[in-house]
Amino acid sequence: MSKTILVIGAAGFVGVPVTKQLLADGFSVRALVRNAKKARQLLGDQVEYIIGDFADKAALEKALTGVDGVNLSVPWQFEAAVVRDVTSILAAKGRKNVRVTHISGTTALPENRWYPMIDEKLKAEEVLKQSGVAYTIFRPSWFMDALALFVRDGRATIFGKQSQPYYFLSLADFARAVSKSYQTEAAVNQTCIINGPKAMLMQDALQQYCDVVHPGVKAATMPTWFGKMLAAMLKSESMKDFVKMMAYFEKSPKVSAPNGAEKIVGASTTTLQEWLKTVKK
Repeated sequence: MSKTILVIGAAGFVGVPVTKQLLADGFSVRALVRNAKKARQLLGDQVEYIIGDFADKAALEKALTGVDGVNLSVPWQFEAAVVRDVTSILAAKGRKNVRVTHISGTTALPENRWYPMIDEKLKAEEVLKQSGVAYTIFRPSWFMDALALFVRDGRATIFGKQSQPYYFLSLADFARAVSKSYQTEAAVNQTCIINGPKAMLMQDALQQYCDVVHPGVKAATMPTWFGKMLAAMLKSESMKDFVKMMAYFEKSPKVSAPNGAEKIVGASTTTLQEWLKTVKK
């Protein structure tokens, strides 16, 4: 009988590729979702759907029944609370051997804790480590797939002077690493730094993306103050949050140093050029 992995956030940006990879690797997947119809359109009929919200402990208890692992990819504002609820339920039922995989980030380091998102991620990591429940923490670099977020209304814009190079990786490679972690005991209670094969500046990565997906569009840089003003004019909360995040990255926060995680969960080998060949125009 195959292992059953519960994916919380299965219909999200990271949850979709992780769920599909787990299925491809022979796992049974259960998804806690609010909208089963939408999730089924994204993930198909092989997934077992539990209707509910991750903030609902009753729904969590039902979803956690009989699983062998739990993958968490929820909005960062809720990470610590969800980790606390999941591990509390598992611990109370004497099921500390159920592996929890949690997605943190490459800049999740104490010196960067002044930024709310990083503080929340570190809180989630701490709760998980102190729970006594088996875990694997992932600190991925920037995803190549996120480059699409920088293109809006035919314009490609990076806010702030982004001087820190990042090892961009594909979501597909990351999903394979998550799945691999459930296939090896060597990943238990480990923090895995996941990088792509080559470091590059955001603007260079975005320009390569535009050259293929949006020919003729040039990647431009705008100051964060302008982005904040534009978000206010457009009354866009999502843009406001995005610009705020870019203001954080403009400060070139320290990133996690490689720690040999590729020996446990496999190396992320897909280059940006290779990934671009798979992107739908």
